[in-house]
Amino acid sequence: MDVSATATGPSPAPDQSVVNVADWIVSAEQVVDRLETALVDTALALPHLDRELLWAGTVSMTSAPRVLALSLGAGGVVMLIFLLSSYGLRGRREAAARERVPFLAVLKRTAWSLVPLLAAIAVGRAIAVRLLSADPLGDGFAREFLVSVIYWLSAITFLCIVFSPRTPQLRLLPLDESGAEKGLRRSAVILACGYLMVCLLAAAARVGMPPNSVRLLAILGAFAMTAAALRLLHLLRRHGLTPLLQMVAAWMILLVLGLWIWGWLMQQFDLYQGIKGTTIALMLTLAFDRSIALSIQLSRKPEVMRRLFVVRVVIDALAAAVILRLIVEYWLVGTLAVIPQQDWPQYSRQINFSLLVLVLAAVLAAVTHAWVESRMMPKEALTSLEDAELHLARMTTVLPILRVVLLGLIGSIFSLVTLSVLGVDTTPIIAGAGILGLAISLGSQALVKDVISGIFWMLDDAFRLGEEIEIDSTPGRVEQILIRSLRLRGLDDRLHTIPYGQIETVVSRSRGLVLARVSLRLESDTDAVGHARLMRLAASTLRSETRLQADIVGKIAISPPEAHLQTRELVLSFNLARAAAVTALPLIRSLLLEVLEASGFDLAPDGVHVSLAERRATAAPVAGTLDEVQTP
Repeated sequence: MDVSATATGPSPAPDQSVVNVADWIVSAEQVVDRLETALVDTALALPHLDRELLWAGTVSMTSAPRVLALSLGAGGVVMLIFLLSSYGLRGRREAAARERVPFLAVLKRTAWSLVPLLAAIAVGRAIAVRLLSADPLGDGFAREFLVSVIYWLSAITFLCIVFSPRTPQLRLLPLDESGAEKGLRRSAVILACGYLMVCLLAAAARVGMPPNSVRLLAILGAFAMTAAALRLLHLLRRHGLTPLLQMVAAWMILLVLGLWIWGWLMQQFDLYQGIKGTTIALMLTLAFDRSIALSIQLSRKPEVMRRLFVVRVVIDALAAAVILRLIVEYWLVGTLAVIPQQDWPQYSRQINFSLLVLVLAAVLAAVTHAWVESRMMPKEALTSLEDAELHLARMTTVLPILRVVLLGLIGSIFSLVTLSVLGVDTTPIIAGAGILGLAISLGSQALVKDVISGIFWMLDDAFRLGEEIEIDSTPGRVEQILIRSLRLRGLDDRLHTIPYGQIETVVSRSRGLVLARVSLRLESDTDAVGHARLMRLAASTLRSETRLQADIVGKIAISPPEAHLQTRELVLSFNLARAAAVTALPLIRSLLLEVLEASGFDLAPDGVHVSLAERRATAAPVAGTLDEVQTP
C-alpha cells in the first residue's frame, strides 16, 4: 500500500477558469505566429513578383482571347439589360422621388431601382446555366466575371440610394449636387477595379501562381483602392461632407483594409464578410431612418406622425437584429471561436428566436407609446383653451407614469423570455428582482403613495393647469403639475409644493356653472300633449348627445304648458359647465333644429334662441344683463 498516496489524497482538479485563460493565451500565441509567418512569406515574394506575373501571362496567353471574349460578352449582355431597364424606368423613379412623404419616396424609389437589378440577375443566371454551366473553355473566369458584374451592379444600386443624384431631399450624405455625382462615379470605378482584381487573383491562382505572390497582389491592390477611397473622401470634403462623417468613413475604410489583409494572410474571410454585410445593413438603415425622420418632421398630422414612429422603430429593430446576427456568426463563431462550430446550429436557432423576441418587444413598446400618446394628447377637434389645458395637465402627469410602467413591463418580460431561450436560468433573476422590489417599496412608501394619489387625482379631474383652486384651505393658482407633487402659486406670490399624498380636499374656484336658457318659438299653437312630447324629445336629445353629457349638470327644467299658451314659447333651462359653454351653444342650436324638423313642427323665424347667464345664488338671472351671452 502506498502510504504517500494515502496521506496526501487525490490531487485537486485544476481551476476551469485558469484552464480557459491558458487556452486563450496559447491560441492567441498560435494566431500571432501564423500571422507573422504568413506576413514574412508574403513579403519575401516581392522580389520575384514581376517574373511570376510574366509567367502567368505567358501560360494563359493561349486561351486569354477566347476567355475574355466570352466574359465580356456575358457581362455586356447583363449590363445592357440593366441599363435598358434603368432607362425605361427612369420616369417612374423620378415620379417616386417627387412623393410628398419622404419615406414613401425612398421606398418607391428603392423598389423601382431594384427592378433593373432583378432583371440583370435573372438574365445573368440564365446565361450562367445555359452557356457557362459546362465551362466550354475549361476555365472558370467567365463565370466569376459574370458574378462580379452582378455584384458590381448591386453595389451601384446601393450607391444610387446613398448619393441620390438629382434628388437632394433623399440624399443620405450632406453633399451638393456636384459632390453626389462625383462620389457616385468614382465609387463605381473603385468598386469595379476591386471586383476585377478579385477575378484576376482567382485566375492567377488557377494557372499556378504561388500563393504568396497572389497574397502580395491582393494586399497591394487593396492598398491602391484604399488610397483612392481616401482621396475621394478628401474630394467630397470640399462638396459638403462633414468632418465627422469623413473621419468615420476613413476609419471604416481602414478597418475593411485590415480585415481584407487578415483574410488573405490567415485564409479566413469571415471578419471581412461580416464587416461588409454590417456596413451595407447600417447604410440602408440610415437611409430609411433619415427618410422617416424627415417625414415625421414635415408631417402636420399627429396620427401620421405616430404611425411613422412605429415604422421607424420596426426598421431600426430589424436592422439591429440583422447586425447582431452578423456579428455573432462571423465574429463569435468564425474567427474568435467563442461558440464551437459543431454547436452553432443549435445556438443559431436560439439566437434567431431571441432576436425575434427582442424585435417584437421593440414593436410592442412603440405601439404602446403611440397608443398612449393618441389617448392622452389633445384632440385636433378641441377648440376650447380650457379643454386643451385639461389634456395638457393629464398628459404631463399621467402619460410619463403610464409610459414608464408599460415600457418597464415590456422590457422586463421580454428580456426574461430572451434569457430563458438562450439557456440562462432566470429563477435567481426573478427572485432577486422580487426582493429588490420589496426593499424599494418598503423604503419609499411615501413616494409610491404620492405617485399613485397623483394618478387618481388626475383621473378624477380634480384640478387643471392654470385653475384657481383651494387645497386644504390653501388658495392659489395651479402653476405646475409634476409626477409626485403639485405646485400652487399662492395669493401672496409664494410657491407651495404639495405632494399628492397629502392632499385631502380640493375646492375649484374656476369651475362655475352658467344657466342655459333655450327657447323654441313655434309658428302655430299646439296642444298640451304635443307641447309635452316636443319638450321631452328636445330634453332627451340633449341628454343623449355624448359631447354634452358631462357638461349638463343637474336636471333639465321644462316650462309648464300654461306658460306656452301665453307666449307661444317653449323654454328649457339647465345648468351648463362654464368650460364648455362657448362650444356648446352652436351644438345645442343645431340639435334642436334637427329635432323640430324631424317632429314636423313649424318654426317661427329666429325660432331657436339660446342664451347663457351667470348663475347667481341670490336671485334668478335677469335677461339682458352685461354678463349674458346669446346666440341667434
